[in-house]
Amino acid sequence: MGELWHSAGGFEVSFSLAPDHAIGQYLGVFGLGAGLAEAFGPSLLISLCIAWGRPGWYVVGALFTLTGLAAPLAVRWAQRRRHARPPYLEPAAAA
Repeated sequence: MGELWHSAGGFEVSFSLAPDHAIGQYLGVFGLGAGLAEAFGPSLLISLCIAWGRPGWYVVGALFTLTGLAAPLAVRWAQRRRHARPPYLEPAAAA
């Protein structure tokens, strides 16, 4: 259930924050972040949880907690910033 909420929320944020002219670029960066997590996540978890033992699990829990608390704040900040900017104009339409 958590994975479904995460996927739905991630795609909603990446679509809703992207300007109409740059949706593909925003989704590309979103996919890059997921790819980096899949590439570096296992080695990070192994080094923290296996090598450090119990303190490593506490570090992982703290990282998840901090990112979970920071995500809504970052989305609200991005939404305020997006609404504060004037709408995008195509170069041909601006002339």
